Amino acid sequence: MNEHTNQENTESTNQKAEEAARAAVENGEDIRGAVRNITLKALSEGQLDLHKMREVVQAVLRGASVGIIRQGAQTKQVLQEAMAGVDEALATSAEASKLAVQEATGNIKNFGTQNLKQALDDLRALEDMFLDTVIDIARTSNTAVKDSLNNLAQHARTSGTLVGKAAAKAAGALSSQFGQNMREGVSASAESLLKAGAQMSQAAAGFLDGLAEALNKASSNKQEK
Repeated sequence: MNEHTNQENTESTNQKAEEAARAAVENGEDIRGAVRNITLKALSEGQLDLHKMREVVQAVLRGASVGIIRQGAQTKQVLQEAMAGVDEALATSAEASKLAVQEATGNIKNFGTQNLKQALDDLRALEDMFLDTVIDIARTSNTAVKDSLNNLAQHARTSGTLVGKAAAKAAGALSSQFGQNMREGVSASAESLLKAGAQMSQAAAGFLDGLAEALNKASSNKQEK
């Protein structure tokens, strides 16, 4: 699959996520759960890297914002639910990334210390990426949405997020597990590093897909009870 086709698939996935988030807000039932599932689905399609994750978060929050404007819903409450859904999905993605790194580093000589450090840096950047994206969406929204998103982002930076806690835990576990490899400075060629990084991103998306399915089943069982 060439780069152009990959880009088209990514844009299609993000567009579907945006439309689904808008519809979920307009529907108004279990916004948090619906947005979480929409975000998880979009994140699991393709590679799970920081840039593509940011695009998914942008699409979902943009769709939710449009849904609020159309529905005339209580802005802050609905946005809080939507943000919580995205937060949960990103927290799950942190766990998926950790599992992918653990699998990839089974062959540490080819994986390379640079890839491990990049994976850790990406994990540590997840919370900032999430909240910075919220601020970006606020800039292009109407006054009510803008004010609510800014307030929610500020509160989240102060009180912390699920993804921040999950990412810190995952990064800590990986640093502890592979600390010796990082100190030894295991190196690899640029080509093998690039290949290993892409494989890890794909593996992370696969793990996320499995985790998302488990979450959906747990949510369905809870609703049935």
